[in-house]
Amino acid sequence: MPSKYDRIGVVRDPALTEALESVAPILGASAPAATVVHDLAIRGAQALREETSRREELLRKLAAWSTGDDPPWDPDVLERIDELAL
Repeated sequence: MPSKYDRIGVVRDPALTEALESVAPILGASAPAATVVHDLAIRGAQALREETSRREELLRKLAAWSTGDDPPWDPDVLERIDELAL
């Protein structure tokens, strides 16, 4: 089918074949492979963005938690850590 958009060639190697077969029961076995690859790429990009955002938020929370005024450790013990480790 003609399209104004550029096409992307994708090699249907064993890993892609396995991925397509694994989602066929979910997305429907009658869907064309190109449609399934397109839909999975869109969903995968969204999932990757969400995962990255969650990771960045967790890192921000960890930084705030570990550098705040009430850290989860005893500052006095940390100050003497080398002495206490002997």
